[in-house]
Amino acid sequence: MRWAALLLALGACTEVRDGVTGTQSLRVELVSPADPGSPDNRLPDTQRDVVVNITALDADGATDATFNNEVAIYAQFLGTLTPSLGAPPLASATLSSGVAQNVMITLPSAFGPTTLWIDDDGAAVPTYATGTSPTLWFRDPFIVDLQKPTDEMALDALSSSPLEDKQISVDKSRYGANGRLVVTSVFAQGFTVSDVQCAAGGAPPCTTEAYNHALVFSFSAPRDQNGHIVQEGEVITGFAGGLSEFNGLTEIGFPQTFADDNAEVDPAREPQPAVLDPVTWFNGLSDPQGEINFERNEAAPIAVLNGKVCDLDDEYVTFKQWKLDPTGAGGDCSQKSNVVNIITTGIAGVDPEALVGTTLAKVVGVVRPVSIGSFNVWIIFPRSPADVQQ
Repeated sequence: MRWAALLLALGACTEVRDGVTGTQSLRVELVSPADPGSPDNRLPDTQRDVVVNITALDADGATDATFNNEVAIYAQFLGTLTPSLGAPPLASATLSSGVAQNVMITLPSAFGPTTLWIDDDGAAVPTYATGTSPTLWFRDPFIVDLQKPTDEMALDALSSSPLEDKQISVDKSRYGANGRLVVTSVFAQGFTVSDVQCAAGGAPPCTTEAYNHALVFSFSAPRDQNGHIVQEGEVITGFAGGLSEFNGLTEIGFPQTFADDNAEVDPAREPQPAVLDPVTWFNGLSDPQGEINFERNEAAPIAVLNGKVCDLDDEYVTFKQWKLDPTGAGGDCSQKSNVVNIITTGIAGVDPEALVGTTLAKVVGVVRPVSIGSFNVWIIFPRSPADVQQ
């Protein structure tokens, strides 16, 4: 009897609220392109204009004619919104009596499965209703899409990636059947890889172009999906991870690296290093042959010819970075901006103290810059004693 009385008492406290009213969601219908593509049939890169109809829906799924708000439009691909939520949107549209028809949006360079995200969160009285379009299928990115800045002359051209903070996956060469993804250096916490164009069937020699290089930061010795250590000269089938900028260096972090069980290893496939021009490469971004060349070759081997080893300074004491003057002047280079910093820690037979004042016929190393605003340091990492030639 006591339990029955308790249940009756609880029942008497039940609160019945009014049903949900007002706009609950936004329906997004794709008008153009008529065919959104598929995993096996990707849209062309030129298909950037998208047309949609947007309808506000009430709790019963019918058009909510009381909705007259402006909604924000974003693109969702590679795991995040573009632009990020809270930033000015890609576009906007005003619904009248709950409807906006033939709204055209020009997408940025989008990759993989892509949807439009429509959000009502900026009106004076927002409903916070959202909606997404059907999926549009674009190609997956190549390495060049990770690296090439939107504008080579922009102030942030040396320190930003168009796909920053995206979850990327690269599993193809931009060069098709004759292209290969070739490892160009391996270090304690990762490796660098270049997208190269080889002879028929992938036979060496292989060449490459600007922005075809990436640094995969694995935090420890880099391994593929089978646990095998990645090797210089190895052809991998792809990599995936989160893309970020670390002081101007584009990195793929928390990565996965993929390779065939019998991956080919042939250093002859590694592309020849670009040769630094001591006259032009240190010019500003206003010069298309200036310092943008360091960005074009980020994570790639470059060669410095006939540079003189500068006097050692505090950067060598603190960071083990010694300086090479490509102009051949040498001496005290602590205040010079037209020098490259070299790190050879762990390379047997290379003693910077013994090399001071020496003109080196050729130094090859992988570019890993530090670029923060107007502060730029160009660091190259030789891979073996053979990369430092007197």
